[in-house]
Amino acid sequence: MIDKNARQSPTECLKDLDELIAQEEKYRFDAFSAGDAIALAKVMMDNEKEWGRPVAFCIYLNGCTVFQYLPEGTGKLNEKWFRKKINTVTTLRWSTMRYWAWQESMGSRRIPELLPDGDIVMCGGGFPITVKGCGIVGVIVVSALGDQADHDFIIDSLEKFRQW
Repeated sequence: MIDKNARQSPTECLKDLDELIAQEEKYRFDAFSAGDAIALAKVMMDNEKEWGRPVAFCIYLNGCTVFQYLPEGTGKLNEKWFRKKINTVTTLRWSTMRYWAWQESMGSRRIPELLPDGDIVMCGGGFPITVKGCGIVGVIVVSALGDQADHDFIIDSLEKFRQW
């Protein structure tokens, strides 16, 4: 598990990077439709109750928001984070946490000539929806828990969705 509050060595970041890449490989789908997005949203809403805190999330598919959930205690600020996290995943084709670990492993916080300010974020909470043989077709974004917890909530929800 990544500790974003502690400065990690490049070696530690590379280990985290390998773990994040493995997660992206593990949670690929044979197919993913709008109906699947709604089913995943239901799993995520149930999971929010288990986590015991409000969790704002959005499922973005084929260039459109299919489902957005802003429970009491969340709102416009979370919605702004959704957009930045979606931009990060669709631009880099990686989870937002993977981007953070990659930047840390490079010993730099940002590559300004590659990514414009404000459009791309180094944080947790954005994860690609990838269909085997097709590529990335969407993004799951979570906001409200903090970087690592946002990422962990997505992974926990995807694992429950798989079992469902």
